[in-house]
Amino acid sequence: MKNDIFDFKRFGNYFVTDIKNAIANYGWSMIILIFLGLISFILVGLVNTIFAYNWEDILNGGSIEWVHANVGSRIGSMVGAATILIFTASAKCYGGLTDKNIGSDFLLLPASRLEKFISMILMCCFVIPIVFIMGYLLIDCLICMVCPETGNSIISEVTSALNLILVEGDVPVELIDRIKWTSAIDDTWMIFLFFLLGALVFKKSKASKTFLVGVAITMFTSIVLFILLMPQIDKIDTYYYYNASGQTDEELEIVALNIFDKMMLFDTIFDITINALLLTGIWFKLKTLKH
Repeated sequence: MKNDIFDFKRFGNYFVTDIKNAIANYGWSMIILIFLGLISFILVGLVNTIFAYNWEDILNGGSIEWVHANVGSRIGSMVGAATILIFTASAKCYGGLTDKNIGSDFLLLPASRLEKFISMILMCCFVIPIVFIMGYLLIDCLICMVCPETGNSIISEVTSALNLILVEGDVPVELIDRIKWTSAIDDTWMIFLFFLLGALVFKKSKASKTFLVGVAITMFTSIVLFILLMPQIDKIDTYYYYNASGQTDEELEIVALNIFDKMMLFDTIFDITINALLLTGIWFKLKTLKH
């Protein structure tokens, strides 16, 4: 008997269809964002070259050399491209589901709601970000290979910075071991899921409306988190700067690390809770999607 809830072969066929639809809806936008590093490299180099020379001397026969864009400008363009990706990818790929014709076709596709839901999450949280990151960093490496004068690639620069901070810096090993590096991934998924939910909820101006709602929620949660975490921050400040309890440095470190553990645990629980709520909202929005 065929499983109406989840079938691997049917899911595979639908996932391929989902990828093709994403390419059709967002392929050119993705290509532009991936090549944004090359575009900014050329534009920044052009601007640097224009303002780096006295053009009166050049017109009188002086020489001119291209002034290359440094790694900082390339990292900045990557952050800008990633921001645009987060704001627009979900709306472009799945925002059409609120349209009567596109939404009706989506409901008639031969796949269960669970299969469509899983495919949607995989696309937004894994496929789209990974394709962007790999493509952008590949172009950046090629730029550095063709023009060595531009400096290190983004990968090399970030790796060196992390090595300087974590290995050669003054950050305690105990603190490094306690940092939940996966929290950055959780936060990224949270943003993608939030914009995906916004694409399914709003019928028009999806990205802008979702952004405004996100700003309002962020302001509210920041106030709440500040109220909840401020006592812990005050404890660290008191222990380290005033040492009101008169404890030794080793005792102070243990207390501070325990407080840090609590803060990291709170952050993990918060991220899991918000992501679960967003996933639930997306699931029920798909469940109630009717035309």
